[in-house]
Amino acid sequence: MIYHTLPNGLKAVIIPRTSVPIVSIAVSYGVGSYSELPTKTGFAHLFEHLMFEGSANLAHGMFDRLCSQAGGENNAYTTFDKTTYYMSLPAHRLELGLWLEADRMATCCIDTEALNIQKHVVLEEIKQNVENTPYGTYSRVLSATAFAPDSGYSWEVYGHPEHIAASTLDDVQYFFMTFYRPDNACLVVCGNVDQERTLSLVEQYFGAIPRGDSSLPRKPFDPAHRLGNRYACIQDTIPTDSLFCSYHCEGYTSPGIHIAEVLCSILSDGISSRLYKAMAYYERYASEVHAYVDDRRYTSLLTIYAISSGNAYSCDALYTSMWAVLDEVRERGVSAQELQKAKNRIRTRIARVLQRTAGIADEAAHYALLFDDPARVFCLADYYTSITAEHVQEYACKLFRRDNEVRIDFVPKPSVGPKHHSIAA
Repeated sequence: MIYHTLPNGLKAVIIPRTSVPIVSIAVSYGVGSYSELPTKTGFAHLFEHLMFEGSANLAHGMFDRLCSQAGGENNAYTTFDKTTYYMSLPAHRLELGLWLEADRMATCCIDTEALNIQKHVVLEEIKQNVENTPYGTYSRVLSATAFAPDSGYSWEVYGHPEHIAASTLDDVQYFFMTFYRPDNACLVVCGNVDQERTLSLVEQYFGAIPRGDSSLPRKPFDPAHRLGNRYACIQDTIPTDSLFCSYHCEGYTSPGIHIAEVLCSILSDGISSRLYKAMAYYERYASEVHAYVDDRRYTSLLTIYAISSGNAYSCDALYTSMWAVLDEVRERGVSAQELQKAKNRIRTRIARVLQRTAGIADEAAHYALLFDDPARVFCLADYYTSITAEHVQEYACKLFRRDNEVRIDFVPKPSVGPKHHSIAA
């Protein structure tokens, strides 16, 4: 593996995998919804779309067409802390992939027509995925409930629709010039490539792109932005009550996040997990129950959700049942067997990602951009080795507290189904 920073600040990572006839390219920019202003949200996700709109050298639609004609595929995603564009191609079309990515980094063209098209696309996406989908507003409500309004985590990645609708050409051009530049990006090439030749090509295509002419704005995180002992109740078009409880925990740069992932696995991975056995198998209050870590750079949320198995079981009943499990873990800890099973599941997930060049490229870009350590991708499983049952119990005691909790109830709208009654203690 080669890890090299170009004079313009671009981080370049070359990872050879000669056993496959393909090459995967990932370009991650250090900009996500956290980077936005409270009055102009949704811009990072909007740019996920705008970067495909054309450049000084490519008309609208030609980026996808050239990639597809070469036998490749591409896409992008946006998170709170980064935006990543990824592509896989036959290995002999490496230069095409590098040129496409360098071209839009250097000469992305956004005009009024392109902006209006993508504003409409994004607003329709929000309607489909957020406003007209069961539980779709959950992330929006959670962000606003769990964090202070002046925190960059207090709005979801999609942002506020009214901000997107009101965005101007000057707004988005300023956003592009501020964040989409080589000194705020990492490029990873993984696949059947020669390392030295590929680095030379990277320098050829990306080296002349100028770094930004101003310092990158970095928004600090104030721990006081985390809000606990919070509650919201949402009426939705759903048949039964559903409970969502989130607990503030470390960002993904902290080692504690690995303990959180092990704890989540013990709680909800598989039919023998703590929450499933208690809430779905024995008590049968829930038809579905799961826990996951919504990881972010500066602070994360461990979330547990349970969907009621019928109108007789309210959010209060689910909450009481869930906390009985959490209290048991806090007071009695976890077994060696549970711990080992959780570690095995996590290692399997890591191995599954690293079986694909696209998975390696994506993960290496993440760790180069945010940790300055792309090699970390190959030792991820090691971070779970030293976690003990005592670590998990201590972490559960620290995490599961009412003053660290954000509870959101989803209940059926009055017109949906018969009215339930609570059986909570």
